[in-house]
Amino acid sequence: MNHEIIIFTPIFVVLIGFIFFLTLKKRKRSAKSIYKLIDDLEKKYIY
Repeated sequence: MNHEIIIFTPIFVVLIGFIFFLTLKKRKRSAKSIYKLIDDLEKKYIY
């Protein structure tokens, strides 16, 4: 249980920070495209 928290916490922190940076950089981006980006990143790095 603890090793899963240690592995996944930095990944989600980086994801949230990256998404926050993108929303500040491009405010015209719709929520749908942001969710698609999250899915793509999860597929790339987690699966």
